[in-house]
Amino acid sequence: MPNVGLADLDLFFRAAKLKSLRECARQLDMTPGAVSKAIKRLEQKVGKSLLRRSVSGILLTSEGNELMEIAEKVLKLTAPMAPASIKKNSGNKVWGIGSSSFISSRLLPPLLEPVCVTRARTRFRLVEFGNNSLVAQGLNGAFEMAVHIGVLEWTRVWSSYEIGNLRWALYGAKNHPLTKLKTIASSDVVKYPFVMPTGWSSQGFIRGEDQCPLPWGIRFSGHEATTGETALEIVIGSQHLAFVPVILAQRGVDFGLISEIKVDDLPTVEKKIYLSVRDDLVPSSLLQVVTKLVKENLK
Repeated sequence: MPNVGLADLDLFFRAAKLKSLRECARQLDMTPGAVSKAIKRLEQKVGKSLLRRSVSGILLTSEGNELMEIAEKVLKLTAPMAPASIKKNSGNKVWGIGSSSFISSRLLPPLLEPVCVTRARTRFRLVEFGNNSLVAQGLNGAFEMAVHIGVLEWTRVWSSYEIGNLRWALYGAKNHPLTKLKTIASSDVVKYPFVMPTGWSSQGFIRGEDQCPLPWGIRFSGHEATTGETALEIVIGSQHLAFVPVILAQRGVDFGLISEIKVDDLPTVEKKIYLSVRDDLVPSSLLQVVTKLVKENLK
């Protein structure tokens, strides 16, 4: 069978046994529409029609009966090693959410427990990737949902929803010399080193993007860091500056460790935040509650 996984076989086997896409969807915590799409994709993979509708429910075609026999044998053989996502009543359901490190550490954790209060068997796996690698990792099955900056090009089984905005700002240590000035211009700012975002690629270390309106050509590059959290730790003990998301810096501001440096001639920097989901896997009820909570955390 070309590219047919255990999850495909389990969904098909369950729907055929129950003779109902709706009941299959209920057991797998999916929408009936998502189950129907999954069956259609399976039929495309095997190149045959597997199910047909009748007044008594769904029925197997002759090709469907053949696949049913194969599915039953395969699922019995692989039952001990089958992933939790395809075992009936097998404990907590784990949903993966991919995002960049600052979104994963600051924006997403507050929504976990509120979701679990109403969905007791639900758990989350927060996985961190750079914005430029999220699509590749998502299409590779690393997660079922993603929260990211700007529009990304997913395949048609994914849908994206704009859920709010994030603001970026400039930060320095609480006693940084710039905090003593009544007015601050960009010409004052470029006298001090910036923590430079960096990342690793096959070509070695490359400069990242910190969203600052001031180009690196006029900025003084200081220490380098791969995450905003590390950049802020560098800021606390030095005269370095860092341009990072406000939600990432809020704790440092609350604890009196850092201050926002407001520069008169710099524009406000805001970026749109999106939630992307696998339509065929994520039930609409979960999508609605996650969307609501992420929007609230963005405010």
